[in-house]
Amino acid sequence: MFKYKSCAKLNSYLNITGKLANGYHALNTHFQLIDLFDEIEFSKSKTFSLKSNTELSEQNNSISNAINWFNKKFNFDQNFNVSLKKNIPIGGGLGGGSSNCATTLKFLCEFHSISPRILDFNEICFDLGADVPIFLHGKSAFAEGCGHIFPKNYSHNSEYLLIVPNILISTKKLFRSTELKINPKIDKTQNSFFSIITKENREFHDFMKIFCLNLPKNTQKKLKLSGTGSTLFIENPIKDEIQLIMGKIENNFRVFQVKGLEYYH
Repeated sequence: MFKYKSCAKLNSYLNITGKLANGYHALNTHFQLIDLFDEIEFSKSKTFSLKSNTELSEQNNSISNAINWFNKKFNFDQNFNVSLKKNIPIGGGLGGGSSNCATTLKFLCEFHSISPRILDFNEICFDLGADVPIFLHGKSAFAEGCGHIFPKNYSHNSEYLLIVPNILISTKKLFRSTELKINPKIDKTQNSFFSIITKENREFHDFMKIFCLNLPKNTQKKLKLSGTGSTLFIENPIKDEIQLIMGKIENNFRVFQVKGLEYYH
């Protein structure tokens, strides 16, 4: 039995800076790893199986995709029984699925005594997902390209209050939105998708309207969007903000208090 923890991330900011020749968007962002973890166990098996505390497709998920990709890449024919405890909310922009994928690749490299350094981030980005490389990189960092090029490692080492609505956001729809503006100028205070989600997703729009009721203007201004999901966060919240937001908890969102991680292996 092999046991691993799989951490989450948030995007401190996210700017869409251009469009690449292959049709993908170029971005500039900062990935901050955080101490919110899924737990994964692997054991060798003749057939693949996945048991989880949440509903996932057994044949089409980030873990099975990673195993199939690795088998094809290194000419293996192997399967595993996998047990997954999901603590990272699904579809919230916290990178849980990508982290699970990267953790699976790390496990497979360890299992076969293959150095993870030979894995090509560019190849993995387009085959398995743009957020997978940051978890293989294992350090909080600024990112360029499609999110797979890391020019500088940097961690805020802050505390964060995550507000996670029970709202699934389609990343594909966001990138196809006619409201998406491309700007090569970097603004580290902005997420290019915040206004798009608020405008085009009625469920998120209504959530924001209710959530911000009785929330001080200064606190509202501190709210940021993580990635391309529905998760909001406040960096280094004060005690009054934590108490106020904790007091607003209803069935339609969850709150997590987490800390930034400089690195995670």
